[in-house]
Amino acid sequence: MSGRLWVPSTRVGPRSIVAMMPRLVPVLLAATLLALAPGCRTPGGEFTGSVPGIDPSDVGLTRALWQLDSEIRELEKTLGRYPARFASDKERLLAHSQWSAAVEVSIALLNVDLENAELFARAGNLYRLGYNLGVPEAFSAAYRTLGRCIELSKDHVDCFYRLAQLMLTSTPRYAPTAERLLLRARSLISPQTRPELEAELARAYFAQGQRSAALQQIDYYLTLRPDDVDAQRFRDRLTGREISDDKPRGAGGRGPLR
Repeated sequence: MSGRLWVPSTRVGPRSIVAMMPRLVPVLLAATLLALAPGCRTPGGEFTGSVPGIDPSDVGLTRALWQLDSEIRELEKTLGRYPARFASDKERLLAHSQWSAAVEVSIALLNVDLENAELFARAGNLYRLGYNLGVPEAFSAAYRTLGRCIELSKDHVDCFYRLAQLMLTSTPRYAPTAERLLLRARSLISPQTRPELEAELARAYFAQGQRSAALQQIDYYLTLRPDDVDAQRFRDRLTGREISDDKPRGAGGRGPLR
């Protein structure tokens, strides 16, 4: 993918070309792009015929999103950390090629419905992964796209979470914003929670220099995932059991739980 990252306008009128485009065209385009994607994998698990937030009667869109979600999960394995690290230039080029292909698919699917938060959620998360990969302008594209998702759906937990992740991998000055986003996401599913939200909250407190709050938070997270080795090491650093540089890390390093 070359040139500027594409982020759809939030002011597309009802008479626009996109609005007049038959839904079938972008869905078929997305399916074709997925089939041609480098290293394309058959999604794991059985197609259930439904994707949260998508009308199950829209079979073409549902299946395309189901497959795209599988591609995103695979990309998370290599691009989930900031900065993404690779054993060789060849490995980096392959990851970039796979990421670019997934972004093209998400853009094609956005053309199906520019008012669907689920489509923006996937595009925004892909741009976030692009930022981890070092793609120019990916941060601003992720910020705007995830922000649009939240505009469309004020209770979209994943978009609050992904936007907080983006903030925490950028610079410590965004940590207070990330904290607010995470607390909002947690409030939306209370009294339940999700371990990843609790882990990111520990990072947010740490980035603000709130070591005692970070320690309390990581202790709670470890009650949810006691076998998380990275979290255990992070706790050791907080308690002084491990000699390391504990300065909050933004764009210059990985998050403290990674």
